This record gives sequence, C-alpha cells and structure tokens, in this order.
Amino acid sequence: MLGLRPGLHPLLRTAPRVVVAPVGVGFGQQALALWARRNHRAVVRAPSDIGREACLFIPQRRRQIESVHLDDPEEGLFLHETDLAYTRGEWLAALGTAREGYAEESYHLSQGWPEGLLIAAQLSERQDAIPLLHHPLAQAHLGRFIPKDVNRDTLSRLASSPLLIPELYDFLDLTPGLIAELYDRGLLYAADQGYRLPALLRRVLHQPMSPERALELAQLLASKHLHDPALEILREHQLWEAYLELIVETYAPRTGVQVLRERLSQVPLSHRGLEAYEYLTALLQRSSGDIEGAARRLQSLQQRASPRLQAWIINALGVAYGMQGDCARAAKYFERGLAQTQVSLVHGRLLHNLGIARLHLHRYREGAEALAKAVSLYRELGNHAEEALSAENLANAKVFEGYPLVALAEFSRLSPIHLSPLAQVNMGRAYIQLGELEKARQALLRARLKASEADNQRAVKYSEIVQAQVALLEEQPELAYGLASGVLHATQEADLRGEAHLVRSQVEFRRGNLEAAREELAHAANITFSHKTEAVRQGLRPLEPTLEEAREAGATFDVAQLLMLKGDLTSLREALSLCQQNGYGLLLKHPFYSHHWLPLIKADPSCWAAFPLSIQTFGGFRVSFLGKTLDLCGFPTRKIAALLLALALHARPQNREVLAEQLWAELNHPLDSLQNAVSKLRSLLLPQLISSSKSQLSLNFPVVLDYLEFVKQARAFLETSEPGLEDFIQRHSEPWLPELADLFPLERSEVERYQHELWAMVAEQQEQKHSPLAVVAYRHALALDPYSERAWQGLIAAYERLDNPEMAAKARRSMAEALRELRD
Repeated sequence: MLGLRPGLHPLLRTAPRVVVAPVGVGFGQQALALWARRNHRAVVRAPSDIGREACLFIPQRRRQIESVHLDDPEEGLFLHETDLAYTRGEWLAALGTAREGYAEESYHLSQGWPEGLLIAAQLSERQDAIPLLHHPLAQAHLGRFIPKDVNRDTLSRLASSPLLIPELYDFLDLTPGLIAELYDRGLLYAADQGYRLPALLRRVLHQPMSPERALELAQLLASKHLHDPALEILREHQLWEAYLELIVETYAPRTGVQVLRERLSQVPLSHRGLEAYEYLTALLQRSSGDIEGAARRLQSLQQRASPRLQAWIINALGVAYGMQGDCARAAKYFERGLAQTQVSLVHGRLLHNLGIARLHLHRYREGAEALAKAVSLYRELGNHAEEALSAENLANAKVFEGYPLVALAEFSRLSPIHLSPLAQVNMGRAYIQLGELEKARQALLRARLKASEADNQRAVKYSEIVQAQVALLEEQPELAYGLASGVLHATQEADLRGEAHLVRSQVEFRRGNLEAAREELAHAANITFSHKTEAVRQGLRPLEPTLEEAREAGATFDVAQLLMLKGDLTSLREALSLCQQNGYGLLLKHPFYSHHWLPLIKADPSCWAAFPLSIQTFGGFRVSFLGKTLDLCGFPTRKIAALLLALALHARPQNREVLAEQLWAELNHPLDSLQNAVSKLRSLLLPQLISSSKSQLSLNFPVVLDYLEFVKQARAFLETSEPGLEDFIQRHSEPWLPELADLFPLERSEVERYQHELWAMVAEQQEQKHSPLAVVAYRHALALDPYSERAWQGLIAAYERLDNPEMAAKARRSMAEALRELRD
C-alpha cells in the first residue's frame, strides 16, 4: 500500500501530541492510521477517547472536530484535505514505472486525491486497455464512497460543477442544508470559494447537461472569476469556442507557458483553425521566447480577425514590442487599442500595459495615471485579481516617481501573500530612498526567496541588482561589482543588463577608473532615471537639460539629486524641501550625498532641524552625523565623546561649570578642558554643531538618542503591558555604554533597572505559557540584579515546573547566599 505523500512527512516528523486526520473521504486516513501504529500512537475515532497519550484522531464527521478541546493549541495538528493531496510531481514519481502517459492521465482525472492514487497504482501493472475511469475495479472501489441514502440524481447534480459555490445552488437545484450535511460527512471538502467532490468521484457521478445549460453554468463561475472550473465544464461539454474565448480573456504571462500549452492541447484538431486558437498559439510562441515570430503571426491575424478579437491582438502586439525593448512603439499600440474599446477587460489590460510602457519610457507620472485608471476600471468590473496586479504596479510606479512613503503605504494595502517578488524588490528600492538599508536588505531577501520558490529567475536577478546597490551604499564595492557581473553573465534582458552596467559604472567611478565608468554607463539604459543622473554626476551629461527632463518625467528622487549637484542655495533649498516631503533619508544622511548640504547648513540655520545627530549607546558608543559615522576610537579622547553625549541627553542648554565638573573635576582647570573639548567636537563634526555662551552650551541640531527612546518605551511596557516586549528587550539587551558608563552612573543605573524589570516581565509571561524560555529570561533578570528575590523565586518555580529538582535546589542555595550578602 502506498504511504503518505512525501510533502507531509516534515509535518509529521515534529507532530504534537494529537494529530487530527481530515474528514474528507479517501484523503489518506488508512495511511495515517498505519503511520500512527508504526509510531506507537493510539488511533481513536471519538473525541472522548483522546487522552493524555499521543494519538491520531480520525473523525467521522466534521462536527466532531469542534469537540476536540486541548489545554494548549500547540498540542494539536489539524490536517486539512489539501495537506494530504498529492502534487503533480509526487504523483508522477509514485507511478514512475507505469506505461507512458498513464501517470499524467490518472493525475488529470484524480487531481491528487490520495485514494485515486491507490486505485491508479493497483491498476498500473494490469494490461487492460480500459481507461482508468471506466475500469470495473475502479468503479467498484469508488462505489464504497458513494452514499446510498442520497438520491443518485441529486448526486449527479452535485457533480455538475467541479466547484460548488452558493451562487450555483439554485441553478443546480441543491439546498444549503444538503451541502452542509455532505460537507459534515466528508463527501465534500472546502476549496477555493466553495466545496468540491474528490475529482475521481465527481467524474463517476457526472452526467452531461445540455450545451445551453453548461454554457450558463460556466458563465456563472466565470463571473465570480473562477476560471479553472468554468474551463473544465466547457471542456467536458466540448464547447470549444466558448472555451477558447474564456482563455483569451483570462490568460496573462504570469499564468505560465505550461498552463497555456496544456489548455490548448485539449482542443481537438477540428477546432484548431479558429481565430482564437491561432491568437493563443501566438501568445504561446511569444511566451516561449520567439517574440519576432509571434509578432509576425499576430500582424497576419490582425488583418482578418473579427472586431471582437482586434483589441486583444493590438494589446498582444504592444506587449511583444515592449518585450523587444521598443516601448515607444508598444505605447502607440496600447493607445490605439484604448481608442477602439470602452469599459471592458481588454480595456483594463490596455491601460495596465500602457502604464508599464510609460514607466519604461521614463514618463512616470503618466504611467502612474494609466495604472490608476486600470485599478479603477477593474474595481468597477469586480475583477479583484487584475485590480490587485495593477495596484501593485501602481505602487511600483510610485517608487520610480520617487514617492517611497506613498509606495510603501500602497504595498501595505495589498495582501502579502499575493505580493510578487518584483514588488518586494521595489519595496527594497523604496527603503533605499528612505535610507533604511537594513529594511531594504530584508525586502530583497524575501523577494529572492519568493522568486526562487516560484523559479522566477528574472525576479531573482532583479533582487541581485538592487542588492548590489545596497552593497555599494554600504561601501562593499567588490560585492556590488560581483553581483552586477553575475547578472550580466546570466541574462540578455535589456533592463536587467542596463541596471547591472549602472552599478558597475558607479563602482568604477568611485574607484577613480573614469574611462571604465564611462564605458559601463554607455550601456546603462533601464527603467529607472538613475543612469541619466549618474551621467550628470560623472560629467558626461549636461545638468540643466537633464534636470528639466527629470521634472517632466516626474522622477522626483532624481530631481532632488540633480538639484543637490547643482549646488546653489536656491537649488539646495528646493532639494531639501523634496527630501523632507518624501522622506529621502538616503540623500540627507548617507556620506555619498550628505556633503552636498554643507553650503546650505553654513548659510541657513533654519535648515538645521533637517539634519539630526544620531547617537547609539547600547553595545557601544557610536555617532552618525551628516554622513559621518564615528565610534569611540574616532574621538581624540573618551571625555570629548562623553561631552557630546552629555549635551545630547538634555534638550535644554547645559551649564558650563556643571559639565566641566562632571567630566574634568580631577584637573586644575576643568573649564579650559571643556572649551578645548568643544573646539575638538566642532572641528571633528561641524563648526555649527555647538552653540555656546559665557555660561551655557547646547547642540544646534536635533538628537536621535537610543537611550531616550529606550527609557520612553520601557516605561510604556511597564505601565500598559503592550505587545512586542520580548522583541524590544532582545534588541536592547546589550550592555549600555560599556566604554563610558562610569561617567554616567545615574543613566546606567536607570537602564539596568529597566532591563531587569522587563526581563522579569518576559519571564513571567513565559511562565504563564509553561515555556522553558522562562528560565532563560529569569537568568537575564538576575544577571542585572542578583539580589532580586522576585526573580529568584520565579526561577525556582520554573525549574520545579520543568521537573528539575536539582537545578531548583541549586537556585535556592544561590538565592539564600545572595540575600545573606545583601543583608550583610
């Protein structure tokens, strides 16, 4: 007997105490029972029989699952029918020795149903020429699952549609009560937006209906965007014209070449002369890489196609020219198609594709407008899948326009499950504009993982390109150059190669290899405006015309960069306004760009608020200001660094004598040492950094200090117990200011007190969950305050709950010793 599908094994290897089998008939219950016995688990068939021992519960009805009550939800693994269904690859592997075509045929009939694989395996070695579905042994096997108390005509109506949704009940003369009863008994299982019969059972029970009625049923499903079951009904009733028309309306490149090829292979030879079939064959040719051949076929077909198909052909031709890099010609085709159509699905496709073409032509504002119209039209049509795709590309457009905050807000409105890998890449681009390189790296990691899972090598290469940009910004030129070179060696796609050449040009320019940088930049045309801005930076393109071109395109991020390169005070003020409006942290803080602001900072104190001084104190002293980052070794003395921190700790001006006494009390002339430190800080960071009077000192720039944020958030956790405590304390668990803590004893004491209290809270929360992590948290708390009786008592109780009397006794002895020490 065949075992469980391979994909289920990881789940079962770490299965908790109670495993609940699916209710759906034929979904591997026998194989699960065998697994349970081999692993010394009891097999129970009633909720009341579930005890404290490891077991497999095989429910007879779904309502029984509601009676399963576990003390801890993590003690149960509730399997769904989809967990047991075989994938195509697993099915073909299981029937690897069967005659040619048998495995594919049986998978198509069974759609991964485990019981179907048992039947197919039993019959695979027989020499009978009878097809699987009609074999007497298969019929007898399947008969065991057909309920005898339900009218056969009712079952036939139930089998009329591959998917049963409420909108079909009246049409098929079915009652919600009957559906609920058969679902409870496991004959139906939940899938998509409704219920399904196991595919092989459905095929046994299915009775053809009239062509008119079948067409109406398929249209009902298609109106709910359930295209696969609609196509299945049309195929079963040989309604090939309607079948092809539905594929025309629903096929998109993301559907996949293999899917289109399989759908077209179902069409009989007698109907392959239809214009819709020829059109779809051209799309298959285009998606397979023969773009020129597809364009020629589409041009020929356009001359004789019906008006209904004309707009689809125009759209397909535009896409073909866009794939060849001729986006100007593509845009003209899309505009022509829009002029010939009104509110319809193809009109939405034309708008969407026009938006993409305009992005490639660096007409970002116009591209975003077309995509916004596509979103609105799809919403009006109720086509949520296409709406989501256009909305995603609208968010991408906002990145290219230079509106990262707007783009991220748009991305956040989309379902994370449906976000494409390319959208994740463009989220990375948005984070780069914001100067949040760690978040960019995380978005690119997600993009790469998602693209690899989907075998989307194009998206993998895009993630590598933007990863190269991050590496360059983090001053890893070798890594950046290597990633870009890898992309060049792996693809011939123009946009990818253009971005790779841009990265290599930037690396060469920063190395001082100007000729090599120029050669790389000559090949750097791509969807972003960046290569033009880089050409200005390298002195290869005039600034003013490029600035006007960027304004006209709506490339706001590049407008800001070009204004910074222009460098006069008026331009810098405009650039600063754009940076503040759109959150361009990269241009405000990164050393590649921040030096451009110095003329404005020196001339205009009103702009100082845009350039905060950032100080890190947890795990070590670190200062970032105007693109310069210094650790303690970057300061002439540790007390000069301490002076900067002392000023940053307070919003108000500080008394000179108090500061001098705090830091240089042991010297004969502490005020002289203070003044020398002020001069050193101004020389090291910026002359305008510190404001001084005869008696006071203060910082002229705003401060971002992790200590202040920590104290504020710690108080909030202690007062409100809001979520996120464990992650917060983990991020702030490093020692506070280890090199300078002796100069700030009050602040150090406050930090350690909060760290202790927060770890104790984490420990108590873990203890409530009966988690062994409580021990770890109590030990963190005791490391900060070894005299805390509360923490010692909690640690002892945690050890006792874990049934570890030896460690509990050891903790008691340590507590007694600590408290005795405290009293002494």
